Amino acid sequence: MRVRPLLLHLFCLLCLLLLLTPPAAAASPGPEGRYAAIDTYLRDRMRDTRTPGLSYAVVGPDGPLHQRSWGTDGRGDPVTDRTPFLWGSVAKPIAATAVMTLVQEGRLRLDDPVTRHLPRFRFGGPAHASAVTVRHLLHQTAGIPASAALRVTDRTDADSPGPTERLAALDDVTPLGPPGTTYAYSSANYLALGAVVESVTGRPYPEHLRDSVLRPAGMDGAIADRASARKRNLSPGHRLLWGFPAATPDGVDDHGAAYGYTGGDLHDLAAFASFQLRSTRTATTGGDAVLTAASVREMRTEGRLTRGGEGTGYGFGWRVGGLEGAGGGAVWHTGATPGYAAALFLLPERNTALVIQQNLYGLLQDGAVMQTGFGAARILTGGDPGPVPGTTVHHLTVWGTTGLALALLLAAGRSVLLLRRPATARGWRRTVPAVLWCLVGAGPGVALALIARTFPLGQLTTWVPDAAAALWVAAAAGAVTAGLRLALALRPRRAPRTAPRTAPTADRRPTGPATAA
Repeated sequence: MRVRPLLLHLFCLLCLLLLLTPPAAAASPGPEGRYAAIDTYLRDRMRDTRTPGLSYAVVGPDGPLHQRSWGTDGRGDPVTDRTPFLWGSVAKPIAATAVMTLVQEGRLRLDDPVTRHLPRFRFGGPAHASAVTVRHLLHQTAGIPASAALRVTDRTDADSPGPTERLAALDDVTPLGPPGTTYAYSSANYLALGAVVESVTGRPYPEHLRDSVLRPAGMDGAIADRASARKRNLSPGHRLLWGFPAATPDGVDDHGAAYGYTGGDLHDLAAFASFQLRSTRTATTGGDAVLTAASVREMRTEGRLTRGGEGTGYGFGWRVGGLEGAGGGAVWHTGATPGYAAALFLLPERNTALVIQQNLYGLLQDGAVMQTGFGAARILTGGDPGPVPGTTVHHLTVWGTTGLALALLLAAGRSVLLLRRPATARGWRRTVPAVLWCLVGAGPGVALALIARTFPLGQLTTWVPDAAAALWVAAAAGAVTAGLRLALALRPRRAPRTAPRTAPTADRRPTGPATAA
């Protein structure tokens, strides 16, 4: 009988201990768990965005810690860690590194006027151009509008002019403000940096890039021009055509390595990330490195005017901060060329980086494709991948333009049929429809003219091929429809045909009883 009170007391004591003991914190998943979560997330994103091929790696100072490759390339071959991709604007931190090697050697100064090395540089007029420095180009504060890059970049034809010649297209561009007063991201800044490097070294930019950065970093298979792309057998990238991925070869800009046409396989991109992590370590511990501690700090310090609304600044080729959950020291860059996308997230405080390559990109898919990299980086840092951008803009643009093109084609066909019939309507019944159809038919052509003021039509076809094709068809069909409707309104009216009249018959008097005379 004494055992029951004892057990009751023990039970009460145990309950009291459980109540007083704080709950154990949920254990955060270890690296392997995060890698598995990233794998699952990326496979899902490939399916949702219809990306044919993807390759990524989590990287440490000594190389990849985890890597995966899935899908197929533009020739239908399996994507592996040796499949080359183009990296787009991820080339910018690579180019900035190449520039800083010249600064460290004393062959170039950050505050050198660009005109000292490029006498023909006349952006915004001689007074403005002479005030632009190398530092302004690196920080993207030279005052070059973002739209101006479309005049001088993405020239993939074999006989495209060199960077110095292309920069002449900026002579009549109105600057956003005096140098150093306005931040505006524009690849034209880095095209100009490539020209400066060529002037200082007396060599093509790709040659200096290989000697100063690519070989020291172990990026032996990197692509920096058309010849190296052929050597690596670079396959076409993909763009969505009415929702379906299509391999669309666009080539390589032979003079574009400084701003976007650098590339390579997964090991090449991972090698650059590892090289940057080692540079971080060397900057704090000392030792021999391509970049000095001062250069590392300078490159990863945002410019005075480069802080954006999302908390992201711009250093020398690096976006600084603004990566949720990654700590204050995160630096990163994303990039794209027609058919390819890439991202590099450097997390120095974690001594880790993430690199990702995809062989799908179009301007209307930018948010969805780039979210793939951001989501993976957030998972790596222990966070949530975040919301997935919607596809409403893409669908409205492509299918809305396509629907308009089909409607105008049908209208043009109906107008031809109407011309074959005699014109019977009169007055406003002919004029009003003609005016309305002229307005509707001219709409796509006017839209093309407005777009051409800021976006070269050749570039429109490069970045949004399906919407561009539909808009061209709509403009042509609209012009034909407007012309035919105008012809319908102006042609002479014919009187409608009526049944022929019968000859009058003789008077018929009613018959009746004869009357006397």
